[in-house]
Amino acid sequence: MVERHKILVVDDEELAQEFLFFFLSKKYDVYTVGSVNSFYNILSKVDFDLIIMDVCLRDSKDGFQLTRELKQTEKYKNVPIFILSALNTTRERETAKKVGANNYLIKPYEWKSLMNLIESGLNEPAYGIEKISELQKVS
Repeated sequence: MVERHKILVVDDEELAQEFLFFFLSKKYDVYTVGSVNSFYNILSKVDFDLIIMDVCLRDSKDGFQLTRELKQTEKYKNVPIFILSALNTTRERETAKKVGANNYLIKPYEWKSLMNLIESGLNEPAYGIEKISELQKVS
């Protein structure tokens, strides 16, 4: 049996977690967490191939801070991290680049585009900040 890629979804909104889990788990092993404590706990147990990180978390840290921390580690410096946010400003996109995110995704996003970005992130070793982009909002 072929081992599936492991994706971590970090979002404090349960509905967002469920949505991403439902669609992504058809192709990947998906783990979801809604708090910073759960985030650190799961990282100590599972090695992830890609992380989808919401910006706004109801905790002591936000998604930008967690992304910066991960990108400073040997283990996760080359793992694609996609920042997910409802905020669509230049400031947030620049912050995402600054902390090392590989992509900045605006909620709501187009599902097929998200899947294509995930595939690129998992299959292109050189996938990096120079490829940061935005998904079109769904009307």
